[in-house]
This record gives sequence, structure tokens and C-alpha cells, in this order.
Amino acid sequence: MNTHEYIESGVLDMYISGLLSIEEMRDVELKACQNAEVKKELEMMQSALERFILKHSLGLKPAIKEQILKAINSDSATTSSSATLSSENHKLFEQPNKKTNNNIQAPIVHPMAPKKNLYPLFAAASIILLAVITGLTLYFFNQYNQSKEQIADLKEQQSNVDMLVNNLQSEVKRNEEKLKIVTDANMVKVPMKGTEKSPESMAMVYWNKDTKAVYFEVKVLPAAPGEKQYQLWFIDPKRGPVNAGMISGTTGEMIKMFDAPDPAAFAV
Repeated sequence: MNTHEYIESGVLDMYISGLLSIEEMRDVELKACQNAEVKKELEMMQSALERFILKHSLGLKPAIKEQILKAINSDSATTSSSATLSSENHKLFEQPNKKTNNNIQAPIVHPMAPKKNLYPLFAAASIILLAVITGLTLYFFNQYNQSKEQIADLKEQQSNVDMLVNNLQSEVKRNEEKLKIVTDANMVKVPMKGTEKSPESMAMVYWNKDTKAVYFEVKVLPAAPGEKQYQLWFIDPKRGPVNAGMISGTTGEMIKMFDAPDPAAFAV
């Protein structure tokens, strides 16, 4: 699997979503260390995920936030009251008992007020936050996959458009060459009509009297039977019929044939 196939496989998407095992995550990290392109793609995906989470992150619900603040304030108030009570009791019991021996001290008492357990609230908040992050991660993962599919579709459409443009450019080039041949003052136009066997057939031969070049334009020509092809001949006054090339073009196409030095006539 090459680098492009590895990136397109979706393993990097699953890595940033935390859906891989420890061994698989280590493999991805090792691949990123060894391949700069994989590392760059992974960093781009992680940055995109962070920006998405920061943009769409949700705060705690007001009710949960209020419960946490009340619990914290209640705990602080209880601790403060306990400390005050402890201080007053400390002073109270530190004073010597005049009715007893001065060497006897009353025991020091430090009453401890029970603290409210905040663990369930923090655990609930953590679970909610984790659920939100997981939901956003899955949403981003799905959006990323959809984007990849859309990009693939756009690339396919672009490829089709490029192919169409290339075909149109080729067609324009052929028409320009054909126009150049047809409008050349040195060209001799030889119309070819059908015979008794094929009266509907029609073609045009262009012969350049300076360069001796021959071009054949198909007007109407029935399909040749089987695997056979039509053949153009020019009649040389001294040698007789001479091969000018095979005709394999379609209607309207201008075909370059073999040069004819001094043709008296043409035949297909």
C-alpha cells in the first residue's frame, strides 16, 4: 500500500477519533514518524478537529453548573464555620479551670464538620463533557468522510470535463486543418460520385499540385463488409493504378493519403 492509498484508507480518521486499538495507534504514529506526507496529513486532520471542537463546543447546562457552585459554596461555608467553632472551642478549653489545679489543662477539642462528597457531580459533568466531545468527534468524522466523497465526485467530474475539453480542442484543431486544406489556392478538388453498385456514395479528393499531397474527405460511404476496408487509387499515365492508401475514416473526416506525383484520375 503506497502513501496515497494509506491516507485514503481512513486509518488516520479513526486514529484522531480514538477508534483504533493501542497497537494500531502505535502503528499510525510509527508511520507518521517515517513518512513526512503521512505526518503532515495527520497534523492537518488533528488541527481541523481541534478547530471544529472549539468552534462547536458546548458549555455545561445551567442546572448542572448551579448544582456544582452550590456544592462548592456549601462546602466552603461549612469549613469556615467549623474553623470558627474550633477556634472558639480551643480558646474556651484552653482557659485554666480556676476551681482545679493550675497544672491541669482541659482537653482540646477540634470538632470536624462532615464535608459533602462532590465526586458524583464532577463525575456526571465529566461524563456529559465526554459525551459531547464524542458526539462532536463522530459528527466531524462523518462530515469528513462526506467531504472526501464529495471531493472524489468533483475530481471525477473534473476528469470528465477535462476529457470533453480535450475532445473539443482536438475537433477544433481538425476543423482548422480541414479549413486550411479546403481554402488552399494550390488545391485541386476532385469530386467523386457513386457508381452503379453504390450510387449514394460520395467523396472529395484534394490534390496539391505543388506538394503532390493527397487528402480524402468522406461524404457518404457505406460501411465496408466484414473486416474489409476501402482503398484509394490514383491512375498514373505510365504505371496505371497506384495505391494511395487505405480509407478508415468516418463521415466528414479529412484523411491524409499517399502523395500522387501526376495523377490522371482517382478511384475507390
